[in-house]
Amino acid sequence: MERLIKKSDSLRYKNDMYGSLEYAFKAVNHAHKLKSNHYIAHSYLLIGAIQYEIIDYENSKKHLLKSIEYAEKTKEKTLLPYILNTLGNVYYDDKHDYKTALLHYKKAITLEKHRDNKNYQILLHNLIWAYMDLNQFDSAAPYLKEADSIDRIPDIPQIDRSSLYLLKARNHAYHKEIKKAQEYFDKSFTLLEKETFWLKGKSYFYQYRSQMYQDINDYPKAIADLKKLRENDRKVFENARLKNEEVTKARFKVDEYERALKIAEREKLLLLNIDKNNKTIIYISAASLILLIGVVFFYYRGYQSKKKSSELLKLKNNELYEAKSQAEKLSKIKSQFISTISHELRTPLYGVIGISSLLLESDTHSKNDKKLLNSLKISADYLLNLVNKVLKISKIDAEETALTMTPTYLFSLSKNIVQSFDYQAAEKENSLLLEYDHNIPNLLDIDPLRISEILMNLIGNAIKFTANGKIWLRIKLLSAQDQKASVRFEVEDTGIGIPEDQKEYIFEEFSQIGSPYENKQGTGLGLSIVRSLVQMMNGTVHFESNKHVGATFYFDLDLDISDNLNTIEDESVLEETISALNSKILVAEDNKINQLVTKNLLKSIGCNCTIVENGSEAVEILKKQSFDLVLMDINMPVLDGMQATSEIREFDNKTPIVALTASELSEVEDECKNAGMNDLINKPLNKKDLKETILKNLKLNNQT
Repeated sequence: MERLIKKSDSLRYKNDMYGSLEYAFKAVNHAHKLKSNHYIAHSYLLIGAIQYEIIDYENSKKHLLKSIEYAEKTKEKTLLPYILNTLGNVYYDDKHDYKTALLHYKKAITLEKHRDNKNYQILLHNLIWAYMDLNQFDSAAPYLKEADSIDRIPDIPQIDRSSLYLLKARNHAYHKEIKKAQEYFDKSFTLLEKETFWLKGKSYFYQYRSQMYQDINDYPKAIADLKKLRENDRKVFENARLKNEEVTKARFKVDEYERALKIAEREKLLLLNIDKNNKTIIYISAASLILLIGVVFFYYRGYQSKKKSSELLKLKNNELYEAKSQAEKLSKIKSQFISTISHELRTPLYGVIGISSLLLESDTHSKNDKKLLNSLKISADYLLNLVNKVLKISKIDAEETALTMTPTYLFSLSKNIVQSFDYQAAEKENSLLLEYDHNIPNLLDIDPLRISEILMNLIGNAIKFTANGKIWLRIKLLSAQDQKASVRFEVEDTGIGIPEDQKEYIFEEFSQIGSPYENKQGTGLGLSIVRSLVQMMNGTVHFESNKHVGATFYFDLDLDISDNLNTIEDESVLEETISALNSKILVAEDNKINQLVTKNLLKSIGCNCTIVENGSEAVEILKKQSFDLVLMDINMPVLDGMQATSEIREFDNKTPIVALTASELSEVEDECKNAGMNDLINKPLNKKDLKETILKNLKLNNQT
């Protein structure tokens, strides 16, 4: 623990904040394992101090309050003065809340018993700063006297001594003792010149000395110091990423003092001319001349200022462009990484889901075995759903998701969606109800896959947070005219509702309802995906909720009424047709587990299959035998699916070839079609999708 803490401190003083935070977080983890309140408090103090230095005030407060919580549990409470002092610094710099900072400094001084140590001197200085910034110089006086007595000890660090001299200079300036104030300002600056760590000390120096010059109407010196303040603040900004508002404020003050100086000089010249010359004509000439000089001077200064601002703006724009390009590059890399990992997970999940589904269909297992197999399949399905959600959000972030508008019977689609949740609803003793407005036109041009994703996420969320209650899916017609229909989709539940303090963040990624310490399930991606998909359809998701009462999510879409009168075949007809085909299928797949799963899936739908392990074998066997259809994996050794298909099409243009892929279909669709494939299907396969794909391609082949 001591090694981690010292390493974090060392990196912080070297301005390596990333490395320092890394060691601090390691220290927190080890401290929690040791259940040591002292080390937990010390680790959180480190994190809070680092975040204070990188201007992350909100997180700094959070970790410092945690540090206080654990430090209070220790016997000696030796860390409390340090924590309170740092917390006071946060309030001091964050919105200049000097009163709150003062309260923390006072508590720290009360707890600090070793009156001759370095920390006590720092606390005294901070307390004096706060009093002075609150213009309570009389309250600061006894503490300043005590700090001055400690300063006489030989081993006081230079940074503390320079701070003390600056405080004394402020005190003398406040009491109009300008000569003494100037003397201590000079002493402070001599030490600050040698000090590299306390860079902001120079900013304080220039700020308060310029204030003194302003108070005595010495505007040239005030302006000179403010210009140095602005230059030093730029260095502070580069070193610790200070806020731009401070630099802007300093610039504004410089401009303000320059204007005041010019007005004062003009008035002075005017009075001198009046005193020396009583003649009206001379007075008018002199005033005109002064005015003309002033206009030319201000025009010149304005031109110089605009030129400098333009150059600075150009530099900032270049920096912003570089930062934007870097951010876009990092975002693309992140999306590609998530996509690759998600694709890789799908292949083993195909085996797990497929084998567990096949075993569940067998009657040879005991009830206990079936229960375990069902648990395995539920877990695998959950993992697949998680992988798909992560992949989906990465695609939305990368703006790679597109809508596919298809004439769809909305009532049938919504009915199927509700029925798919029957088991989950019954498991939590919920009633799942569909209220459909039959005035809605039969066929609407929608993207059924995206609509299904939205409604399934909303219904899934409602079931997740509702027990022994009711859940409604309502689809209402708002208006219909000129081949356009405005439709409202609404999901209501009687669950736990959304707390008032969490409503603002409900649609953010990884956001979940409830306390941070609850054992939650899910990723917190569902509502984020819902919002993004609805926005793609030019809609907006709204919700109404009260805690413990329930929640209602709804959105309105303007949809085209379709003229297409084609109907979809009934599933029973589809199954009967498949069973009667007794088709001969060639499967090209190198993964042994996937071979087993695919073979059994094909067998269960009445198809015979022959399996080869790579594209080269697929080409050779098709030269010798004929098959009704080929299921071709894209990624295989020796010869991949794309290359194999290209070679097959040189001698066989008739046999349908369907690509098997764990990738998102939109990523490989064009490449597959160019290679000569007829269709694509996603892994992991399920019986229904496999049946529909085979039937569709066999029917198309027979028609040609």
